[in-house]
Amino acid sequence: MNRLLYILLISAITIVGFTMYQQKDLGHISFTFADTAFETNLVVFGAAVLCALFAVMLLAKSWHLLRNAFIYFGSKRQKRLIEKAHQSLSQGLIEYAEGRFEQAEKILLQQIKYSDNRLLVYLSAARAAQQLGAHERRDEYLRKAHLEAPKADVAIGLTKAELQLAHDQNEQALATLTQLNELSENHTYVLTLLANTYKHLHDWDNLKKILPALKKYTRLSAESFLSFEFIVCNGQLNNLAKNGDADQLINFWSATSHHLKTLPGIVEHYAKQLIAVDAAGEAEKTLRHYLNKNWEESSIILYSELDVMVDNKQLDMAENWLEDHQHNAWLLLALGKMCISRSLWGKAKNYLEASISINPMPENYLKLARLLEEHMDEPAAAQEYYRQGLHLLAGDYGEEILEKTANDFERETPQLKIVKT
Repeated sequence: MNRLLYILLISAITIVGFTMYQQKDLGHISFTFADTAFETNLVVFGAAVLCALFAVMLLAKSWHLLRNAFIYFGSKRQKRLIEKAHQSLSQGLIEYAEGRFEQAEKILLQQIKYSDNRLLVYLSAARAAQQLGAHERRDEYLRKAHLEAPKADVAIGLTKAELQLAHDQNEQALATLTQLNELSENHTYVLTLLANTYKHLHDWDNLKKILPALKKYTRLSAESFLSFEFIVCNGQLNNLAKNGDADQLINFWSATSHHLKTLPGIVEHYAKQLIAVDAAGEAEKTLRHYLNKNWEESSIILYSELDVMVDNKQLDMAENWLEDHQHNAWLLLALGKMCISRSLWGKAKNYLEASISINPMPENYLKLARLLEEHMDEPAAAQEYYRQGLHLLAGDYGEEILEKTANDFERETPQLKIVKT
């Protein structure tokens, strides 16, 4: 369209100029500026104007072409530099994945000036520096990452916390995660890392405080969440036991959730803490009630280790377990101890002998030997049980034990049926 206008304009000027020339009337134009005067005819003036116009147009076109050339070659160069930056990032990540952290850090930063993803470059370089133990460089890269992307505080903070946790900088990680939790409350991953940090620091009270949020806002499985509850409960029991106050332990146990009281690991740990603060009677009560509803081998083993005074009701309840567990050596050992506490020497002897016949252990040998020596005036038999127990403790089981056969076991077990009589 512009070219057509130029052609029409030039044509019109040419026709007018030629007509004026034929009529020998070229017109007259005069210019005066200051003391200078310039005169010419209209045809010359028109030609001069056209030449000037063409010169301006030529310069404009040349400038436009020159500018486009600069833009084109500049764009090509910028693309090459960006491509190099992409290659640098990719190669740096490969070096990091292959464990060459020093090369990774160097390669990542080579073309960062031209990178269009400097945040990722700085975060990756921070990870490489962390692996090299260069904590100051790590923090500097994280600072630069923040300057590049001020709105990525959570991503940068999480990276920093992960690196600190990976190198056992738990106190620093706790400070970082606490700040992140304030910045982005109930953030799923922040809560998970914060919970693990409290776990590493054995900060059971603060871990317990975030358990509701951990359950509500994270994707922890039921088993994983229960494991947090488990360690919190046992950790708090440990702390209370250090105070030496049995009442505090008992009060804490009363307030403990019912579903935790059904876990043998927690029940047994509570019983052990009670024993540690000289409350073995309360430990016996707890284990007895638990075993009455939930039979666990580890719990009966712990129960058998108790030396406490019991009443007839407690003994009767424990003897009722024999109906389903008459071949359990630990239960028989526990019953033997309980009968000793009630001065039921004959009954205690039967239980302890039955326990030995099923599973010879240094403890049931020792208990039986002491019973025979101190209460039943059978020193020779006591000495024999002492000897066998020592052999067992030393790993020398003796021929009389090693030669015990399955038939011997079957022959001995019927006496268990009359232990309660």
